[in-house]
Amino acid sequence: MCTTLQILKVNPVRSGVARESQKPYEWHTAACLLLDDEGNVFSVGQMNFPKELREKLGGVPPVGTYKAIISFAALTGRRAGEIGPQIIDLVPVAN
Repeated sequence: MCTTLQILKVNPVRSGVARESQKPYEWHTAACLLLDDEGNVFSVGQMNFPKELREKLGGVPPVGTYKAIISFAALTGRRAGEIGPQIIDLVPVAN
């Protein structure tokens, strides 16, 4: 499954220590648009780039348009044990 994602702005990294676990965390996010098949804006929001995706991509990708490859997988963190969708790759789209 894939969808088109447009990254508008990469946000500064937020970091700290989790209250419950006392483990350090980092949130890498970007302001994004989800586009429909015709290229129209379907939704606007903020996307979190988990560590595994950042490692695969070499960090949060720059502003641009991407095909987001989505797969179902076992989730981690607070949702550990659940199966849900996650982006496993972003492929740049030529404009």
